[in-house]
Amino acid sequence: MRLNFAGWIVICLCGFAVCQAAAADVKLIGRGRLAGTATDQSGQSEALVNGTPHHRFGGISALEYAGDKNRFFALADRGPDDGATGYQCRFHELNIDFDENGARPADISIVSTTLLSDASGRPMTGNATVYAPTDKLAGRFDPEGIRLTKNNTLLISDEYGPHVIEFSLSGKEQRRFPLPEYFSALHPGDSKAAENKLNRSGRSSNRGLEGLALTPDGQFAYGIFQGPLLQDASRTKKGKPFGQNCRILKLDTQTGETWEYVYQLDDVDHGLNEILALNDHQFLVIERDGETGDEAKFKRIMQIDLANATAIDGSKALPKNGLPSNITPAAKTVFIDLLDPQFGLAGSSMPKKIEGLSHGPRLADGRQTLVIASDNDFQADVPTLFWVFAY
Repeated sequence: MRLNFAGWIVICLCGFAVCQAAAADVKLIGRGRLAGTATDQSGQSEALVNGTPHHRFGGISALEYAGDKNRFFALADRGPDDGATGYQCRFHELNIDFDENGARPADISIVSTTLLSDASGRPMTGNATVYAPTDKLAGRFDPEGIRLTKNNTLLISDEYGPHVIEFSLSGKEQRRFPLPEYFSALHPGDSKAAENKLNRSGRSSNRGLEGLALTPDGQFAYGIFQGPLLQDASRTKKGKPFGQNCRILKLDTQTGETWEYVYQLDDVDHGLNEILALNDHQFLVIERDGETGDEAKFKRIMQIDLANATAIDGSKALPKNGLPSNITPAAKTVFIDLLDPQFGLAGSSMPKKIEGLSHGPRLADGRQTLVIASDNDFQADVPTLFWVFAY
């Protein structure tokens, strides 16, 4: 079939109208919180080296629907103070109870806490200095993405490696997927500045495999990097990497084969925090700035489409900004602007880090729920926020 220019205009305008209608139909139906002093169900009441109770709930980096009523998995990251405390990595099961008409606040309760270990039963630690496994520890681990498989196991992405690891629901490692070597920072360091100074390629420190998606059929996992790889980035005078082009990893969970695509940030100061599959080629992605409260200017859920994106030769460095004509990045449009006044979320209570993103139960009227959570960095005076949307 051939279309004239007017025909293409009609198609483009119709597509634009569909996107706008979808965005207009998104409603905020629930808001909930857990206090920064909330405790988890681990029973680890001893203090970490910085004085933080080991069983403090917080640092939520990912959410995943457990598929049962209002139950969700919530993944904690590497612990307080950027991996300086020896925190033992874990995930929680939460109950997020909300009213589909938004008539009351969402009620959040912690049902259970599960500690993570390797195949030998050694604890996964967030300690940035444990570069390799020891007799007692599995090696450093910074969990950032979590998805439930059809086999009732959990895929979890690790920002340190980066790695994608499959765990049992009891928290024990089952399988580790090999990833391309050029993702890794070959010279580890105990701080962001030190590690970035030591490396010229691989993931930028603390901006690695930040989010994880699983397609509805369960065959493909998609990981998204928070920022550009070091070989794809420029540096500030102080050595901080920055750039526009972030990589999306596609992983065949059956064969281990990998592909890569490009996501272009709206601004080089932004970062990506999560990816959630809508189908086998469309996804929701959190893109945000690093500001909090009234200073926040960009906190958005973007909808992306990889149908026409170019699968790149991942071993080659990308331009610092822009792309050559033979590389098409992921198409993107705004799905939810969290600072839109209609939601009433903007202002002094807007968190810096919005990291959890999961579908939830479908409502009686057919609408799909979407649950978002913030990361409070385990700060006692900062709550973990939960927002429930329907679309």
